[in-house]
Amino acid sequence: MTAKRWSRGLWWLCRQPDQEVTFIGPITANGKTAPGFACRRCCDWSHRYVDAYIRQLDARSAS
Repeated sequence: MTAKRWSRGLWWLCRQPDQEVTFIGPITANGKTAPGFACRRCCDWSHRYVDAYIRQLDARSAS
């Protein structure tokens, strides 16, 4: 696993300028693609969301 690189920038969802952000992959909207960056708080939230989603999938396949 590669360590995340953090830099100062803007995360579009929080709209908070000059915060630590990391590249999370390309974001596509309306057929156009741009680089996507996320702040630590949004990365943490995304990890919790994905974990909860996977637990739901696991619970469904067990029943």
